[in-house]
Amino acid sequence: MKPFLSSLVAAAILLFNPDAGFAAKGTAASAPAFKGKITAVNVKAHTITLTQKKTGKSETISVRHASITVDKQPHKHLADLKVGMKARVKHGRNGRIEVAAKTHSAKKKKKPVT
Repeated sequence: MKPFLSSLVAAAILLFNPDAGFAAKGTAASAPAFKGKITAVNVKAHTITLTQKKTGKSETISVRHASITVDKQPHKHLADLKVGMKARVKHGRNGRIEVAAKTHSAKKKKKPVT
């Protein structure tokens, strides 16, 4: 009788609050990453602006208390991000924002075959 009663109570909780028994679905932690080129860096306001190349969509993101990686080197600062870098911003563990940026490198010219 006790397992039936506890199952009934659990079902009632899920009925009134469907998100109670599941991981946070649709929250910022499960949001997809935003990728694009850095078009503005505001150190005083702790924000960066990214613009996607294909759609032209621009988004300003607050990166206060974010973990920043530049050219695969972790623990960088906001001042290390420069306009023109390619960046990806995503929500990591514990809701902390992660910024991964890399410098734009020109394509290497191929040597002619002789």
